[in-house]
Amino acid sequence: MSESAGDYPQLTELLRSKGHSEAEIARILDRVRQYDKEMEVDSVMDSIAAGRMDLMAIIKEALKAE
Repeated sequence: MSESAGDYPQLTELLRSKGHSEAEIARILDRVRQYDKEMEVDSVMDSIAAGRMDLMAIIKEALKAE
C-alpha cells in the first residue's frame, strides 16, 4: 500500500478493484484530500443552512455544563 493510501483505505481498495495503478490512485487521493479541505470550510454552515444540523441544540448542549 502506498503511503498516501493510508488515509482512505476503502477508497484505495475500490480504486484498485477498478484497475487503477498506484500512481493514479496517489493522484486521485491527492485530489480527494484537496476536496476534503475545501469542504471542511463550508460544511458546518451548509449543514446549518440545509437543516441537517440543529445549531440551537448544539449551543444548548455545549452550554449545559455551565
